[in-house]
Amino acid sequence: MQNNKKTHQLNSSAALYVQHVTEKLARFQAILDATGFSEIVIDSGDTLMQFQDDMAYPFKANPYFKEWVPLNKRAGSFLQIAAGSSKPTLFLLCVEDIWHTAPQSLPAGFEDALNIVEYSTIAEVQQQLSSRHGGTAFINSTNSLSVAAESWNPEAVINQIDFQRLAKTPYEQDSVREASHLAARAHVAAYDAFMAGCSELEIAAAYLRACDQSENEMPYGIIAGVNEHAAVLHHHDLFKQRQTPRSFLLDAGVDVRGYASDITRTYAYDPASEFAAMIELLDSKQLELCAAGGIGKSPVDLQILSHRKIAEVLVEFGVITTSVDSAMDIDLTATFYPHGLGHHLGCNVHDKGSRFANAKGDPLPAPEKYPKLRNLAPMVANQIHTVEPGLYFIPSLLNKLRNSEFADTVNWSRINEFLPYGGIRIEDNIIVHADGSLENLTRDAFKGLSKQ
Repeated sequence: MQNNKKTHQLNSSAALYVQHVTEKLARFQAILDATGFSEIVIDSGDTLMQFQDDMAYPFKANPYFKEWVPLNKRAGSFLQIAAGSSKPTLFLLCVEDIWHTAPQSLPAGFEDALNIVEYSTIAEVQQQLSSRHGGTAFINSTNSLSVAAESWNPEAVINQIDFQRLAKTPYEQDSVREASHLAARAHVAAYDAFMAGCSELEIAAAYLRACDQSENEMPYGIIAGVNEHAAVLHHHDLFKQRQTPRSFLLDAGVDVRGYASDITRTYAYDPASEFAAMIELLDSKQLELCAAGGIGKSPVDLQILSHRKIAEVLVEFGVITTSVDSAMDIDLTATFYPHGLGHHLGCNVHDKGSRFANAKGDPLPAPEKYPKLRNLAPMVANQIHTVEPGLYFIPSLLNKLRNSEFADTVNWSRINEFLPYGGIRIEDNIIVHADGSLENLTRDAFKGLSKQ
């Protein structure tokens, strides 16, 4: 029965992939028409050797390549999308290698969507480049095909590709959906390890075992902060020593076919503590923020709304002594919530295109209050977003507040009570569907599991 289920999943994924390539091909033909190039060639990337050593760094495929081909471990591959072609051509490096395992191959059925050509020298690929008017737009961090400088990562092409990424194909949505289910199970395993008193490194190991992936396969480094470390927004330097547990923040996803899930949960060791109650309240506010999204909604408006929700939590727990409106007027919540509400999710964890007004890449003006906000463009159908409000007790930011004119708007004794817990972040991944509905991939993935 289990084998039959896996076979059905593979067949379904292959069918979605063929559809995905067909849709992407149509989008890229429009990009070629708009930019005047005769083809786009995307390199998966090369292995990078460590300085003065014969050891390579872990390979990470070019995200522009992963958007097309689920070969995130295969260096030296090229995808050619030519004007008027009915299929993209995938060039795979095939040379005798007795030192390493066989290179990664495509899942069964995926090859039907591509013309596959094996090559052994870069000259063989160069011979296949277009000689037609317009030439080749080459996308990669290094100019391995030695194209003209103006054809290497041309901004007009990059902008067009980033903008079309806003709407995800059913294959892309399915990949993130599957990544969400794998990550949810791993989050539960990490929670169990925390409750058992494990160290941060042991918790991360439990996560990896549960999703059956190695650290190098993660879409981003696991953030596992116990106690005060939950206030470190990107706590990657995981401690090996065990601590008396109070709180735990885990920000970790899974990669499926080059697409990422990105999930954060926060837990209190004592379910009867005030910190546990604060987590519960922020969780309800986070769900309200998820529900506030939709086609045409402004991420800037949602960012402002998220600060209001944080202010409501701070008032409820007596952390600030002013009203919600007053806290908003003086930007008091910035001390406790110093990041954006979310970002566009896909083959880049922080996917591109959400700061553009159009396919040409004309930038949208960022609000003065939130100049680094990743999402500026109104939400569109089939987009995948993260929704991740946070509330932290960060000593350096609190010290600035203590020395400011607004120091008396805070109950410092309450601050001291919550400092040992670090902070809270709750992050879901949602799809904005064309019919106006919102699919919460993360909440669906946690259904039936022991923790939500």
